[in-house]
Amino acid sequence: MRIGWYSNAPHIPSGYGQQTAQVVLRLKQDAHEVAVVSNFGAAASLNFNGIPVFADGLKQYSTDIFPQHLKAWGGVSIGLFDAWPMVAVAEQLKQLNLAWWVPIDHDPVPPGVVDFFNKTGAFAIAMTRFGQEQLLKIGMPKELVTYIPHAIDTKEMFTDVGRDGRKAMGIPEDAHLVVMNAANRGRLPIRKAFAENLLALSEHMKKHPDAWAYIHTEPEGISDGMNLPRYLNFIGAPMDRFRWPEQMAFRNGIPTEHLKHIYSAADVLLATSMGEGFGIPTVEAQACGTPVIVSQFAGSAELAGPHSTLIHGQKIWDEFQGSYWIVPDTRQIHGALEMNYQETKNKSVDRAKVREFALHYDADLIYEKHWRPLIWQLAARTEPTAPVNRAERRASKKSK
Repeated sequence: MRIGWYSNAPHIPSGYGQQTAQVVLRLKQDAHEVAVVSNFGAAASLNFNGIPVFADGLKQYSTDIFPQHLKAWGGVSIGLFDAWPMVAVAEQLKQLNLAWWVPIDHDPVPPGVVDFFNKTGAFAIAMTRFGQEQLLKIGMPKELVTYIPHAIDTKEMFTDVGRDGRKAMGIPEDAHLVVMNAANRGRLPIRKAFAENLLALSEHMKKHPDAWAYIHTEPEGISDGMNLPRYLNFIGAPMDRFRWPEQMAFRNGIPTEHLKHIYSAADVLLATSMGEGFGIPTVEAQACGTPVIVSQFAGSAELAGPHSTLIHGQKIWDEFQGSYWIVPDTRQIHGALEMNYQETKNKSVDRAKVREFALHYDADLIYEKHWRPLIWQLAARTEPTAPVNRAERRASKKSK
């Protein structure tokens, strides 16, 4: 059948780009006719492994063109993106057989997300069990809500390849290495909680001279983010033990293959935030055997496996979306880093068990268990039910 997919272009290394690629390639393997309608990453139309990718629109999120592309392609339409910006084109989307793979990173569901589903009648695909529960709380019918988590390649891409990556990062072999992997974008508020994470991390590094940090991001906040080196200098962090990716390579796109060397070299991934719709680095790191420190909130709360730690926090109002996130507790983050430090030094972290937890999010497993049956369910929403035997077909013809 024909399936139109709206999200980031599948060839770019963004979270949505990666998820788009791993689903549409499997849909194509199942002989579906798939097209991707890009909202980021495709300045011109292109071909991705035999799948047409339509270029970004002229307006933000391609709202000027993506509904028309999906309608022209026909069949089932699936969106992978925030739902609230799409209220502006709800009337056009209402005409489609539409499902939306939606991040829910607030409690309760923000009004804009509620409006989107009320106005479009779209089928909701929650990325987390938390999101599924929140959508049901706002009154969405059970038959219009399902759960499909994000997924990763745990067989070849994300595996534990040892600590050799430390040499490339300039990190001592015997260091306690804390890694962060978070986009440095957004200021009102800073959803990735860089200030809280880096304050706790700095205190940890002051206490332990053998503690080092690698922050996989653009550090200066050029894309409406936070100037991280300025903040670290302000709090007196030991700057000589912080490492960042080479920025020319980072902006050109560091291959995903390199991430597994970074995760495998780490002792812990620090990823507490104000709210996550899912949080792909959390699963990626654990697939490489590295435990995580994440918030006890939204999508993160269900993604912490063995040797990982959940951090509580207090509510913070997000005026822009009209709902609550949390601010993670800095003291708890510091305590979690200390606990991981001691476990690492005592060699009590069972990295094989950490990886075993992440195998539940393997891309082949998730596609077989969730995506394949859902596609046929969505297709049936617009297809008339055919008479199942000859007698019924004859009766159907007579009734006409």
